[in-house]
Amino acid sequence: MLYLLGLPCFAISEEPTVIFEDGYVVKIYSDGSGTIGKKFDPKSTLSCNSFSCDYKREKANSETTFDDEWSFQVKNDEMDDEQIITVRRYPHKISDQIGEMKLKSDIYLWVNLSQSSREVLCVAGHDYPGLTAMIRVDSKKAIETNENGCLSLSNSLDNQLRSGLKVVIRGSHWPYKSPETKSISLDGYRVMTDFLRARRR
Repeated sequence: MLYLLGLPCFAISEEPTVIFEDGYVVKIYSDGSGTIGKKFDPKSTLSCNSFSCDYKREKANSETTFDDEWSFQVKNDEMDDEQIITVRRYPHKISDQIGEMKLKSDIYLWVNLSQSSREVLCVAGHDYPGLTAMIRVDSKKAIETNENGCLSLSNSLDNQLRSGLKVVIRGSHWPYKSPETKSISLDGYRVMTDFLRARRR
């Protein structure tokens, strides 16, 4: 229960529209936000005996996903009604003691799929003046971004991401010049991009 001005009030939790896509669960809310995640497998955390692990295994159903999801937003710009489609993903890991956990990080992966002719990939959080960020898909050659931490999501890079297992990102978040490096899973990237590109106007 929530309290407003000392008085109790009840929060209404909106139920999303759920779509199943090739082993992944897509959840879409009325404001255009949503997530795309792999269906949760209780066996993946059997070695974890924490309360959170036990609770998730016990309550898991066909709509339950791993916490490591793609989070997206599809909306129209308030000024010119231009459609904007953005996606983000943060670094996660699964530990035997804690189970699924989001890693503390000042940087994360961000993708803009609004226009087919100008898709963009960024190391979000990279904002140190004069420095560039870098990305590397699996063991392929690392790619340097511009000073904003972004680069064009070309067909070549998109193909790497679609067939890759992970992308390593490196960026510097002001005021710390020393770069931060994180690994982000590419699981579900193909499903995510196919789903959202199909929704472009």
